[in-house]
Amino acid sequence: MKLKYVLVVYFVSFFVLNIFGQVTDEETRLREQQSSLPRAINFDKLLQGKNMTREEFLQWKRQREINLRERISNMEALETAVDPDLYIVGPDDGFSFNIWGAMETRIPLSVTPEGKLLVPSVGEIDVNGKTLAEVQKLVVEKSSEAYANSKVTLTLDILRLFRVHVVGEVRFPGTYIAQAVNRISEVITEAGGVTERAWKGGIILKHADGTEKILDLNRFELKGDLSNDLFVNGGDVIYVPPVSISGSTVQLEADQEYSGTYQISEGENLLSFLHRIRALKRNTDMTKILVIRFDSGNKNHYFSPFGSDKDMNDDFRLESGDRIILPSHYVYVKGAVQTPGAYPFVFNMTAKDYAGMAGGNYRSGNIKGIKVYHVKTGNTEKGAGVLVEPGDVVHVQLSLGQKIVTYLPIISATTSLVLAAKAAGLFGK
Repeated sequence: MKLKYVLVVYFVSFFVLNIFGQVTDEETRLREQQSSLPRAINFDKLLQGKNMTREEFLQWKRQREINLRERISNMEALETAVDPDLYIVGPDDGFSFNIWGAMETRIPLSVTPEGKLLVPSVGEIDVNGKTLAEVQKLVVEKSSEAYANSKVTLTLDILRLFRVHVVGEVRFPGTYIAQAVNRISEVITEAGGVTERAWKGGIILKHADGTEKILDLNRFELKGDLSNDLFVNGGDVIYVPPVSISGSTVQLEADQEYSGTYQISEGENLLSFLHRIRALKRNTDMTKILVIRFDSGNKNHYFSPFGSDKDMNDDFRLESGDRIILPSHYVYVKGAVQTPGAYPFVFNMTAKDYAGMAGGNYRSGNIKGIKVYHVKTGNTEKGAGVLVEPGDVVHVQLSLGQKIVTYLPIISATTSLVLAAKAAGLFGK
């Protein structure tokens, strides 16, 4: 009689748990469908860097001083000859004062910390903040009386070193040594480059005299526009602002590497934006790029700017609040595999192939019962031979034997409880 109770309880429990397992699998599948969709990065989780200890900071400082000495001892590589109309003269610039005539003489001069140039037989000349062309013209004019019978010229020999302050969204904000032939991009690189939160389209260059310029470093990086990568000067402050959530921003939903919130310039088009953030790859299917836009009535409008050659719109203008969805380059494998996760999409591979890449186990995994969730259509297809598309989720379910092994301890515990209840007379006679 006890054996009959045990068998009944065993099979009822197995039947219930098997249904429960299927329900759980269905819930898991729905959760995986949600989690497989690309999500924007949370700003609160960005830049959670490790704080330096005092010893690490001192070591970093010593290394920085070594690099600085090496840099000062070596001649700077110039991208071109110094332009006298652009080069700004300041303290420690070295000159040669040349006298041409019966007796040719070369006199080395240096700008004093007060910004003065001491010219023999002429006196002090204030040259601080003037261009090289202005200084050369001023020295020749001031020397015309003292050296009436000779020709006088002034040449730049030594480029001075000065301090520039880099603040904002850079990895290592601080003060850096630079020269008047260094550009903003070089100094930002010296500061470790920008962070992921940086808005390179609105970099502020503030001069010591209080004047400011707003520069778009993206235009330099993408198109080589040097007018947005100016030369620095002593006392300059380079401010790299963060992305402003209150400004014009778009949400990009793609693989984790590019997902997030991005600030856009006024009138920026979709193609320029994707090139700027370098989100396009050689295998990106442009026809599957989707833009979702809300109107004033909170209604969704869907745009496919590159849907076909006929409808292709290279000048699709973005608006604040747009959601841009890029096709994924990965396939996500879940369930009874050794290493679940994202795997690069390979053309013409099946669900079984991806399960094998993830270490599918023929003992624990039900290879024939693989389910594929197609992110493009929202449909679920079952079978090991199903062709997988980018962004799809491959779910390898547990085999029947593995389910029995998994649930057997629960069934045994349930059976023991039933037998104990029977022995206590709870089931009646």
